[in-house]
Amino acid sequence: MNLLLDTHILLWAAFDQRKIGSVARPLIADPANSLRFSVASLWEVAIMRSLDRRSFRVEAGVLRAGLLSSGYSELAVEGRHVLGLSVLPRSRAIMGIPSTAS
Repeated sequence: MNLLLDTHILLWAAFDQRKIGSVARPLIADPANSLRFSVASLWEVAIMRSLDRRSFRVEAGVLRAGLLSSGYSELAVEGRHVLGLSVLPRSRAIMGIPSTAS
């Protein structure tokens, strides 16, 4: 299965896997699944880093290199990708968000 991980899950996978939800964790760990990340996530990380918050010190280039060396595939963003967003499931469990989070 192809799994496109959002920015939060990418950061958790790289830095604190305990934060990944119990449904998403085994899917990410399953070597039969292909893990993918969007350049939009790198863009988001670069923006967050540029805000110079002390609590966010992730460098987009370092994250990208680590993901690629760990076997993740990078996906470009095209307009046709954005058009399908309104039909994606919004399951908190799939996204790795604990059910107690707001």
